[in-house]
Amino acid sequence: MSTQETEIYRRLQQRLDTLPIGYPATESGVEIRILKALFTHTEAEIAAKMSFVPESAETIYRRVKKKTESIDKLKDILNRMYLNGAINLKIIDEGNGEEKRYHLAFLAVGMYEYQVRTLSKDFYEDIELYFDEAYRDEVSSTKINQLRTIPIEESVIPEHNIATFDELREVIRKTNKIALMECICQKGKDLINNSCKQTEMREHCFALNDSARRVVERNNGKFITSDEALIILKKAQEEGLILQPGNALDPNFICCCCGCCCDLITNIKKLKRPWEMFQSNFYANVDSHLCIGCETCLNSCQMDAIKMVENIATVKRKLCIGCGNCVVTCPEEAITLDKKEIEEIPPNTTTDLYVKIMHKKAEIRRKEKRVL
Repeated sequence: MSTQETEIYRRLQQRLDTLPIGYPATESGVEIRILKALFTHTEAEIAAKMSFVPESAETIYRRVKKKTESIDKLKDILNRMYLNGAINLKIIDEGNGEEKRYHLAFLAVGMYEYQVRTLSKDFYEDIELYFDEAYRDEVSSTKINQLRTIPIEESVIPEHNIATFDELREVIRKTNKIALMECICQKGKDLINNSCKQTEMREHCFALNDSARRVVERNNGKFITSDEALIILKKAQEEGLILQPGNALDPNFICCCCGCCCDLITNIKKLKRPWEMFQSNFYANVDSHLCIGCETCLNSCQMDAIKMVENIATVKRKLCIGCGNCVVTCPEEAITLDKKEIEEIPPNTTTDLYVKIMHKKAEIRRKEKRVL
């Protein structure tokens, strides 16, 4: 590929780097390889002129007339990019009929997860390399997570007065569409012969509401009912997976995560101060008088947050994400889930979450300028 063609992908990288979750450059250039796998040359030229704010094809066409022969041709390209998981599509109905509006997507959560049906070993290895070189620091730069942890049902008690946004059934009840899909993190590990140590389950990721439509349209999953979702989620809890919906009152996905495969958990654990990325309202507490030192909880903790001290399980408070797995697996009922004194209330919507992240980034930049 010529230098000029590579420059097109560099411009797209720079455009994506302006999003709330950016797309920084690396010395190795792995971020360009990822873009070449997702976009053709023409698609990259068009995407570099697109926005994170949903826009009609007509609006986009005014900026890319020289790149495509007609508005109809542009619509074909945009729809192809959407179905390939390179961009997103939002359907707006303002009373005059439905209108398609297209916008850029993050790498994660976004373009990467949209490749679940076609994921290859090479692409997965590039993603992992990119996390190590730049993306982990980008995702954690604001200390605001795209996901939050909610406790499994059996670990909470009535005295907790659990908020509805921390109750799994309430999250599902509010959802009008649910799609089930494979876990891309586990699929990647399978491709490199490092399969999940926690479970043999593979279909336990859920897209909700409009995100569910996108999953099915891309042939990445299937619609299921609320009852079917709750059955699968209960099985995931029994398998010791961590329940992590999007960090909003109205989330657009629920992940069921393990500590050996999940890109989010494994990368958070590599941070110097991983606890700064946790979004949870609970933590585990061990009654030393009831603990018999059986170490069952060590195996159930996905965060390696429990250690033995003088044959008694001790929770590292800063590493505990309040999932409740250790509570339900303790044979002596020596562990309880306690509610944090200050409750974190998620943003109303995913859009509100990303606005919050953008404001935090702007605040960080202002502080950095003052230091200089």
